[in-house]
Amino acid sequence: MALTAFPKRGETCTVTDMDGARDIPARLKGASRFRFGMRIAARAGAVAVGLLVLGFVAFCTLIIDQPGDIGRADGIVALTGGEARIPEAVKLLARGNGRRLLISGVNPATTRQELVSLMPDTRMLFRCCIDVDKVARDTVGNANETRHWMEKRRFRSLIVVTSSYHMPRSLAELRRALPNVELIPYPVKPRSVDVHALWASPATLQLLASEYVKFMPALARCVIAQVAHNRGVLGGTRRCLNGGNTG
Repeated sequence: MALTAFPKRGETCTVTDMDGARDIPARLKGASRFRFGMRIAARAGAVAVGLLVLGFVAFCTLIIDQPGDIGRADGIVALTGGEARIPEAVKLLARGNGRRLLISGVNPATTRQELVSLMPDTRMLFRCCIDVDKVARDTVGNANETRHWMEKRRFRSLIVVTSSYHMPRSLAELRRALPNVELIPYPVKPRSVDVHALWASPATLQLLASEYVKFMPALARCVIAQVAHNRGVLGGTRRCLNGGNTG
């Protein structure tokens, strides 16, 4: 059997045996293998970045600036942390869209009187129909405290009031905590955030990118909870991405 010695990268070796001569690819040297591995890693990285970008774009499509026809629900929850969330929730309560309101995530140092002073005309509502949660520190805590509140009052439907960009993550966390409750989103559009012009606003782009990073683990937790309720991965994912539906 004859074999050519020391072939260069990209060349072939001629091997002769009883079946005749044939060419086989030359083996890559150590440096060549390293460069080949780097090219594979670069391509894999490009694919990963592309998927992240596509996921971010898909996340932005979940953000709705204006509420739809919300109708009536058993309860209303306002998640603190953004402008106009509490006043909008109180207006819904005053209009009869819900029987009771939970304001979740209030600073422990804030008193009920301070909240009332922000909306003096709603003093009677604070006395009869508004509960204040000072335990929750983040969206996960909001969802858990809302679950306790809903279970205590045996409510089966809930209007969710929070900022538009925060709504997808809020619904995912609430769907995890309340898998069998009807969720009705009521997004509040912040004046400083314009989803439709996010590429022209670095501040908005940064805010939504940060929210997207937080949304992904929330979505994963929601899907796991749905699978635990025998809804399957695909069915659970649809419910978590469309948190306003229970069907």
